[in-house]
Amino acid sequence: MGINVLSNQIAYPVGKKLALVGLADFYDREFNPEVIMNQLDSTTPCIVLSHQPDTAEILKKWRVDLQLSGHSHGGQIVIPGLGPAMIYYTKIVKRIPKKIRRKLPFLRKTHSILRHWQWSEGLHIVGNNQLYVNRGLGTYFPGRLFCPPEVTIITLEVS
Repeated sequence: MGINVLSNQIAYPVGKKLALVGLADFYDREFNPEVIMNQLDSTTPCIVLSHQPDTAEILKKWRVDLQLSGHSHGGQIVIPGLGPAMIYYTKIVKRIPKKIRRKLPFLRKTHSILRHWQWSEGLHIVGNNQLYVNRGLGTYFPGRLFCPPEVTIITLEVS
């Protein structure tokens, strides 16, 4: 289809006026944003494509005008007026003694999906950077509840 996946690469789709950075997955041993981000001119606007929103915490060291992420599916199950159910699930799980958690596989790795569930969807400011997390179209068990799929159109304007 002619789509170039950017993995630890920088592209300049409109010339040197805008850097588009694609990072390897956060859990991949190839993930090393310092190597890529230190190649950028700090005066050049930069958009970072990083599947995992938690990378926003690491990327605070550099200028990132917009980070586009996904991964969380918006939390899949959202409690109306409160947000993703996983925020509350992880708080409850942390109160269960580790001895019990180790024996129940579904309680072991709640953090490996996302540490910052408050960033599971929408626009956020992280340090001086902007992060937009799309809910995406897909789903995984147990499915979506009060969390519709999303396709986002972002229009970039020259100021």
